[in-house]
Amino acid sequence: MKKRNIIALLILSTLIASCSSSKYVNYLKNNTEVLPLSDSLQFHSLDNDFYNQKLFFVGEIHEVNTSPRIDFAMFTQINENRKIDYYLAEMDLIQGYYLQKYLEGSNELTLKEILKNWVVYIGSISEQYRQKWVKMRQYYAELPDNSKFKLIGIDKIVDHNLLRKLLKEKLPNKYLVSIPLDNKELVLWSENMLKKVLNDKDHNIEIEDLKLLEDIYFNLSNLNKIKSRDKFMYTNFKRYYEQNQWENKTFYGGFGFAHTLQAYDYTLAGRIKKDTLLPFSNKMVSMNALYVDSRLTVQSRALPKFLQDKGKEFTRFKFSYDSRLFMYIKGIADYKKVTKPNTISLIKLDSKNSPYLQSTRGTKTKSLIPIWEGFDILEGSSTTDYAQYIFFVRNADWIIPDVE
Repeated sequence: MKKRNIIALLILSTLIASCSSSKYVNYLKNNTEVLPLSDSLQFHSLDNDFYNQKLFFVGEIHEVNTSPRIDFAMFTQINENRKIDYYLAEMDLIQGYYLQKYLEGSNELTLKEILKNWVVYIGSISEQYRQKWVKMRQYYAELPDNSKFKLIGIDKIVDHNLLRKLLKEKLPNKYLVSIPLDNKELVLWSENMLKKVLNDKDHNIEIEDLKLLEDIYFNLSNLNKIKSRDKFMYTNFKRYYEQNQWENKTFYGGFGFAHTLQAYDYTLAGRIKKDTLLPFSNKMVSMNALYVDSRLTVQSRALPKFLQDKGKEFTRFKFSYDSRLFMYIKGIADYKKVTKPNTISLIKLDSKNSPYLQSTRGTKTKSLIPIWEGFDILEGSSTTDYAQYIFFVRNADWIIPDVE
C-alpha cells in the first residue's frame, strides 16, 4: 500500500510540475512575439531600451538548424538599429582574421579552409553554417563604408596551420625559416623568437601588422596558462577593450548557450558583467535559445547505442527541453502555452513586474539520464539573472553535416 502511495505521489508531482501557471502565462501573453519557423526573423517587439545596450549576446545550441539563422537575423537587425562596431566570434583570432578578409571580399582562402579546425565542430562541416557567412559577406558588401563592422575571434588558438600561414605573411623574411612545424614548439618559439621580433626596432613591420603580431604573441603566451575557454575569451576581450580604447564601441557576439549565461562568475558573459572595470554591468543583454520538439546533430559515438541512428556517423537526435529523461525545464509549459508548433518566438523576461524577476521558473533544469550537463541554479538568483530574452524554438530540424 505504501509503495502505491509513493508511486501515486510521484505521478501527481510530475503532473503538477508539467502544468502551466496562469501568473506566468498572463505575463507571457503580453511579452511574446511569435513568428513562423520559415519567417525571415525580423522581430518588431524590440524597443529603444533594448537597442541602447552596448553588448549583445545571442546564445544557441550550435547543432540546431535555426542557430545560424537566428545569429544572422539578430546581428543584422541590431546593426540596422544600433550600429555594431565589433562582431565577437567564438573562434580563434587567426580564423577571425581570415574570416574578416573573406567578408571584405577576399577569395584567397575558401570558407572550408578558414573554418576547417573551428572549435564549433558542426560549423566546420556544415554547408548551412558556411551559407551564413556567405550571407554575411553579401550584407557586409552592401553596408556604407562608415557602417562597416569588424569581426574579431577571441577564443583560444586551435588552427596552428593557419597561424603559420599568417606568420609567414607578416614576419620579415629572416625569421621565416625558424618557424617550427611542431605545434608545441611553436608556442615555445613564440616566447623567444616572436618576442624578439616585437622588440626589434628595425623590423619595418607596418603598425597594423605589428599589433596583430602582438595579439598572436599574447594568445600563444597564454595558451597553456589559461585553461578555461571562457576565461581565455574574457581575457582577450578585456585586453582588446583596454588597448584599443573601445569605450564608445558597441559589440555583438553569437556564442554557445553556456558562454552567454550572466549569473555565473566563470562564464564569458558572467565575467564581463561582474568586472567593475568594464562598463557592461547594466549595458549588456543575453538572448538565449530554448527548444522543444526539435532535432540536433550529434556524433553517434557520443550517444548510447540505443539512441544512435544505426550505421550513421551522425545522429539526428530528438531534442526537447520538456523531456523528463534528458532535460526538463520547470515552467516550460508556460512557454508552450503562448506559442505554437513550427514557430520561433521572442520572449522578453524582464519587463516591469515580470514574475521572472523574482523566481527561477523557466530556467531551472533537471534530468533522469544526464546526456548533457545542466546548470546549477545559484541560491538567491532569478531567471533574468541568466538571460533577459528567450528565443523559444519549436520543431526545428538538425544541422545537416557534410558527411551523413
